[in-house]
Amino acid sequence: MDTNQEEQARAPRNAELCVALCPALARETLDVIGSRWAVPILVALKTGCEPLRYAALQRRIGSITPKELARHLRALESAGLIGRRVHPTVPPRVEYWLTELGRSIEPVVEALADWGARYRAATSDAIQPTRSTCP
Repeated sequence: MDTNQEEQARAPRNAELCVALCPALARETLDVIGSRWAVPILVALKTGCEPLRYAALQRRIGSITPKELARHLRALESAGLIGRRVHPTVPPRVEYWLTELGRSIEPVVEALADWGARYRAATSDAIQPTRSTCP
């Protein structure tokens, strides 16, 4: 990101511009991180100080299948959020890490988690399970 883009990113939002652009920009963001496994992968890579190998990443995430992990890693790599390095060894050693762009999305993920916690608290009080009147 060059200096001009950084200044624009920090500039206060113009209400008119936000009405015109916010839906499309929010949709674009959700297209990148809105898949089921994108955020867990980003969080798993965030918690490590060093690049993670494929198996370690899979263990850290949990119940993701190898096929799904590979698919989402490719998507996040093509979006520029994670980096991938293949070491020429037998068997090949592959490492993944967050790129600078990937680290820049951390506050967004944290803000989504904060909102999710507030939403859960607000709706758990309001939504009570109804009991069936049937015998």
